[in-house]
Amino acid sequence: MTELILSPPAMPPLLTIAAGLVAAYCSTFVYCFFRNLVRARKSGLPIVVVPCDQNHWTWMLFSVPLRPQLQKYLPKRIWNRLALSIYGFEYHERKRPFEQYCNGEKSYFHVGTGKSEIWTSDPEFAVEILRRPRDFQQQRIAELFIARFGQNVLTSNAERWARQRKIIAGVINERISKLVFYESVRQAEGLVSEVFRASSESQQSVETSQLFDMMKKVTIHVLSGATMGSTLPFSGGSSEKPEPGYKLTYMESVKLIINAITGPIILPHWVLANFPSFLPGHENLNALGYAVEEFPAHTHAKLEQERKRAAASKDGEARGNIMSQLLQASEDSEKGEGLTQEEMMGNLFVFSAAGFDTTANTLSYALVLLARYPEWQQWLLEEVDTILPADFTAEQLDYSSVFPQATRMLAFMFEVLRFWTPVVHLAKETVVEQMITTSHGDYWLPANTAVYVNSIAVHLDPEVYRNINLQDGEFPSDDDENRFRPSRWVNPPGSQQIHFQPPKGTYLPWSAGMAMAKVEFSAVMLTLLRRSRLEAVSLKGESREQTDRRLDARMRDSMSILTLQMNNVYDMADSEKALKLRMVRRE
Repeated sequence: MTELILSPPAMPPLLTIAAGLVAAYCSTFVYCFFRNLVRARKSGLPIVVVPCDQNHWTWMLFSVPLRPQLQKYLPKRIWNRLALSIYGFEYHERKRPFEQYCNGEKSYFHVGTGKSEIWTSDPEFAVEILRRPRDFQQQRIAELFIARFGQNVLTSNAERWARQRKIIAGVINERISKLVFYESVRQAEGLVSEVFRASSESQQSVETSQLFDMMKKVTIHVLSGATMGSTLPFSGGSSEKPEPGYKLTYMESVKLIINAITGPIILPHWVLANFPSFLPGHENLNALGYAVEEFPAHTHAKLEQERKRAAASKDGEARGNIMSQLLQASEDSEKGEGLTQEEMMGNLFVFSAAGFDTTANTLSYALVLLARYPEWQQWLLEEVDTILPADFTAEQLDYSSVFPQATRMLAFMFEVLRFWTPVVHLAKETVVEQMITTSHGDYWLPANTAVYVNSIAVHLDPEVYRNINLQDGEFPSDDDENRFRPSRWVNPPGSQQIHFQPPKGTYLPWSAGMAMAKVEFSAVMLTLLRRSRLEAVSLKGESREQTDRRLDARMRDSMSILTLQMNNVYDMADSEKALKLRMVRRE
């Protein structure tokens, strides 16, 4: 009898294995797409289908720089949908997604091949999301970037968030506002003096492309004084040197981290510190490695110094900076109700990072707008000259008497923030399924769904902003909400409120630090316009109309990084792409 010998099964070819893995990987996208489609139909919201994974790291990495090419070469019908999956699309697309796909509604379910997403520009929807922090929590991905040094008010949820928010809200008081005001005036005076220093007294104007970098310097120095109590001179560079045992000063470490907060900051410290010297970017990453290591050490040391100072003082009173105020607020709280050491460091970093980036970029847009709209600059100058007569000195600037009179200045800031909103969307997520009820109906939101409030579209709502507070000589327009018109924020004389108060959910520039930003913006602009006027620098052969269009294009060329900012205005002093402005003496 012949014995039957069975040979082992042949191993499948590597190509077959690879094809199987690719098919399995692709099937996850197909599954997510149909899961999202089923959820969208159940939600009751309009559906926008964009068959790609908008949160895949490769798409997020390459789609932003490729945006101009994709828009240029893709058919419009495809581009109109694909654009909605590119990070920061809100600023570029504005109200279009809602007008084109939502049949009169202001919310939609984004059906892609990744995580479920819901987008809204409905104020009622926004209010529901913001008033229910336990139902709509901070997105966990934010912890990778903003919680590197400790949990804080931007990354915490539920009771932990409420406790931190209560303490921080109590810290931002008039004492802090006064410090911010005087430090802002001092730094802005330094900026103006430095611009005119190289010119003769007979020279009435100076053209410069470094004004945006100087404004960044102003904001970082103001934050140094307001947050940590460390005052720095504006001119001649910083005299501050790293303390023994450190390679960087506190503010140097903060600046390096801020510049890397949306990218390399998530890398482990050992990768940053040991990044090979033969690869591009190694110097910046090595420096970032030092910053990541030294920032918490700096903060811990400053906190200990402040604790010892308070203990040694007779009354134990906190100084007028945020670190000292946070420390006292935490220690005065009932047991378990203060900030932990980790939360203290996390929130101090948020104050430094968010405060620096938002204010610096808002002031940069304001500089361009002053040159773009000389009529609005003149409107502001009328107020400046009323508040600060010609014989007024910087030493006479008093926060309590000057700041309340800066009515037009704040209106100008509100209008800048309406168009160039630092935080282009508010991001939340559901942990379990939720229901939202608005005047338009009831909507079901599935668990593990990202929910975004499109702040840019919210701020362009004609029902809220069209033709309000028209002044003498101003006429109604069917497109008024899309016009830059700061006077819309000034109520008529005799009104209960000086400024227009938008209904809840219709104005969302940012919440944390808004009081400080108003004081800093007003103080800097008052000082700048008291001593100078800003003008656009026209290119050779360029008409005023062409100059205006070029300035509009420069402001449109913006990108949302940590916050919204113009491209190619910082660190561009020696570049042909630099944007020059002219400062003209008023003294």
